[in-house]
Amino acid sequence: MPCPECRTQFEIPKKGVAGLTPRTLPKPVEVCEACSSDEFIVPATVYCDDCSQKLCERCSVPHMKLRGGPHDVKPLDAMESTQWRANPYCDTHRERVRMYCFDCRINVCSTCCFEEHKSHKFDRIDTVSQQFVESIDDDIKWVTSRVESFRGVAAQVKAEKSRLLKNVEATEQKISNRGAKVQQIFVDMVDGQVCKLLTELHSLKSAAVKEVTSHTDTLELALRELESFRTSSLELRSKGSPSDITQAANDVHERAKELLETYVIPSEYHAPSYEFTPAGPAVKVESLRNARNFIGHVHRGEDRGNT
Repeated sequence: MPCPECRTQFEIPKKGVAGLTPRTLPKPVEVCEACSSDEFIVPATVYCDDCSQKLCERCSVPHMKLRGGPHDVKPLDAMESTQWRANPYCDTHRERVRMYCFDCRINVCSTCCFEEHKSHKFDRIDTVSQQFVESIDDDIKWVTSRVESFRGVAAQVKAEKSRLLKNVEATEQKISNRGAKVQQIFVDMVDGQVCKLLTELHSLKSAAVKEVTSHTDTLELALRELESFRTSSLELRSKGSPSDITQAANDVHERAKELLETYVIPSEYHAPSYEFTPAGPAVKVESLRNARNFIGHVHRGEDRGNT
């Protein structure tokens, strides 16, 4: 894949990112702002706070021997980069900015104070900064106090949220338990009535089946005797000798008369049928949807304090 910085192609190690060789960036070298050039770079070792310049050892010597008093020259190693001010000079007069104008709320040089800001209130930056530090400290104090208050309220709200969730969970469980209990009561009631109706129906079925079976047995007995007579009579007629026919004719006639008197043509049989009629209008299943609440109600409890 290409390097994200120079776009040179390189092969990813088998171990992935962990296999890459770590690269430590060298610490940037600060150069002397007085004598360094593009061709010749001299490392800076100190910082002149009055001139806001990074200087080498040689260039810093004059700053410490000025007639008006030595400048504040500090070793770079003892300073943070954030302490180096980027633009300490006035853009108009190219003079060191040392004063603060209270009316305009800006940093200015001495010439600005006697020209554009001569009617304004101003003081040295070093002096004013101490006042502002105290003011900032007060602001931080009050904001910190407010932060602590908000943290306390946030913690209390978090605790209330936890209590709310636990309360809802417990209430859900109560509703579920109540619903299961009421449901079981209805199930038991319905199961009991269904069982009773099925028992009644089975009793009617048993009696009806017994009646049909008895009727069937009577018909089958009649059919056996009638068919037996017909078979024997046909055999006598077709295979018997004249002597056999004359000998048995009277008996055959008497038997036929007896069978016809005994087994009269039965009327058409209709088995009983049963129907289920739901309970009266007051107990319609559909009406249960609009019936009174069998479970209970959910309502808001008493608040423990103002919200």
